[in-house]
Amino acid sequence: MKKFKKLRFMLLISTFLVSIFLSACTSSGEVKSDENKTEDVTDSGEQVTIKFMTPWGAEEVKSRLSDALEAKYPNIKIEHIGAFASAEKIQEANAANNSPDIMLVTDPFVTLDELEMTYPLDSLIAESKLDLTKFRDGAIDAIRLRDPEQQGRLLGLPFEDVVVNLFYNKDIFDKMGIEYPSETPTWDEVLDKAAKLAGKHGDSKYVGLATRGLSQAMLQLSAPGTNPETGEIMFEKDPAFAKYFDLIHRVVSIPDNVPAESEKDDFGFEKGNVAMILSFVNSANLYAHTEGLNFGMSAYPSWSELPGVLPNNVPLTLAINPNSEHIKEAFQVLEFAVSDENQKNLSIGGAPPVVKNAEIRQYMAGEDNVGVYNIDAAYKGEPAKPVYSPFGPDIFYYEANIIDDKTAEFIKLNGKEDINTFLRKMVEEYDALLKEKESKK
Repeated sequence: MKKFKKLRFMLLISTFLVSIFLSACTSSGEVKSDENKTEDVTDSGEQVTIKFMTPWGAEEVKSRLSDALEAKYPNIKIEHIGAFASAEKIQEANAANNSPDIMLVTDPFVTLDELEMTYPLDSLIAESKLDLTKFRDGAIDAIRLRDPEQQGRLLGLPFEDVVVNLFYNKDIFDKMGIEYPSETPTWDEVLDKAAKLAGKHGDSKYVGLATRGLSQAMLQLSAPGTNPETGEIMFEKDPAFAKYFDLIHRVVSIPDNVPAESEKDDFGFEKGNVAMILSFVNSANLYAHTEGLNFGMSAYPSWSELPGVLPNNVPLTLAINPNSEHIKEAFQVLEFAVSDENQKNLSIGGAPPVVKNAEIRQYMAGEDNVGVYNIDAAYKGEPAKPVYSPFGPDIFYYEANIIDDKTAEFIKLNGKEDINTFLRKMVEEYDALLKEKESKK
């Protein structure tokens, strides 16, 4: 049986490259501070070391958090543990007496729940009067929904957002005399333009719409893959899944839109021969500093019957170890991490901030490009209603993404298998996966 679960290493690498680019930049300009300013960590000023587990490199930790934090609070030091917060790595750290105080969570609380290491933040948030309305609409709801006990507890604070939008090459559109995508395009609009752009034009060959990032369209439909109460697999029973794979079929069916396997490396948005791509919003930083690339930005395409409904991803989340000896100080770090001051640092470093302050988002293309690109377009719309089933599958951009895996498989089939047959096989495979998981309990 083909295993579903695998890390999205290539997507992580892409994001990390974007964030590393221009990481040496320093902040310019002022952003208004949060109303609820953080107090000093300890009255005595006693030195406190907070261990932070994250897959980032040391320089990323400095630019995204520790440099600014330690400058403001000299009595706090961040010690970096470079690893994903996986069960294996957490247990290794615990065994070595090097347990993290804070963890960057990429599979919202699945691992922490299995290790009995979830820590609700609701009481600390109430005491601190932290304003949760500052975060991107839908972010807090998406996190609360994934409380393993289904009590709506907030087990972490959103730190870095996951926003995917449409980028388009203006020069290709101009060459073909085709109007740019609208700010809030529909799938019908995007696929119509892709059909006109794909293929050979003169001496050049183009991809109309790259097949990356398509699984986000499933999030827009707010359809869980299993019944949250019974675990019944819904791939065949909920028409949303057939609807989604029909969209993928439409993309694949555009003549010359999907390069042959032997030609894939010849095409890329940065290479100037892909007309449209669905990518992280913070790719604006990379694209803005790619010589000769003239691009524009739109929102992620919406379904015609759900106009303006955007994918609602789970942000990368900071969670506290309930066994930490520095709970209070760890929460102070979390408060600073999500402050406007630090979210601006995050944006300058090339990572998407999770606060909805539009001014802060403008720095994602780099301090030298503030106001140049229409970054706000990526946020135009309403987040889809978040859904969750404890039986899975969930759609993560950083962790196991079954829908994305099966999408890639369906694209490779290139119409050789009908959607109903494909969904039936998906049910069989996922049923086997659930049974295997149950047998290991």
